[in-house]
Amino acid sequence: EIVCAGSLDTFQIFIWSLKTGRLLDILAGHQGPVTSLAFSPESASLVSGSWDKSVRLWDVYEGRGQTDVLPHAHDVLALAFRPDGKQIAAATLDGQVFLWDPNDAKLEGTIEGRRDMAGGKIVGDLRSGANVAAGKSFKTLAYSADGALLLAGGDSKSVCVYDVAGKALLKKFHLTKSKAFDGTIERLDSSRVTDAGPLDLLPGDSDSDDDEGLRRGAERDAARNAARGQHTGLPGAEKEAMPGAGGGGGGWGGGGCG
Repeated sequence: EIVCAGSLDTFQIFIWSLKTGRLLDILAGHQGPVTSLAFSPESASLVSGSWDKSVRLWDVYEGRGQTDVLPHAHDVLALAFRPDGKQIAAATLDGQVFLWDPNDAKLEGTIEGRRDMAGGKIVGDLRSGANVAAGKSFKTLAYSADGALLLAGGDSKSVCVYDVAGKALLKKFHLTKSKAFDGTIERLDSSRVTDAGPLDLLPGDSDSDDDEGLRRGAERDAARNAARGQHTGLPGAEKEAMPGAGGGGGGWGGGGCG
């Protein structure tokens, strides 16, 4: 019957009626951008997470406003209610997931997920294995239908599945084989590489400089191939005779064996 949206600039939560489209209420209390919202499936509670390092519970139907504040040490990025409404999962910027009892605002446990998100490191990477997981955090949380499992995804190529009771990782699904963190495979553009080095790193940033570098690189490659006796012309073109090559017939073949 209602729909809610959090604001990044005013730090408020807006509530609208789905039937009439009318703004019903505005909830204020967060001191930073509101990043996530979730309704309880079993009660009139709304939970919100924010960059102000807090999770707040609201009673939107009874009009009592904010009921509890759950403090965290880092920015809150994602929230999820367990299907029975008896637990809230909150993901924070440091890669952890906190499990709360919404009825008495007590912390039930913590899942350390930052290392689970690390997908290894590229050979030659300047980062060591100790800090390869730095900057990792979950952006999406979801419980299984029975509430026994928690799925988490974010700044990683994997989706992690956790056992809620044991607070342990059960399985990790890899969604891509790319080593890049943004899902893009980086390849070297050989057309931009010359004997002097990559064109993008050479002095001069104009298009004419780039074109001149490409032309010179092509000339050098052609000269090297010619020195090695490699034919670099178009398919079907005749090869020129090299001075002193062969016997008396011109071309490549010439005389033959005596």
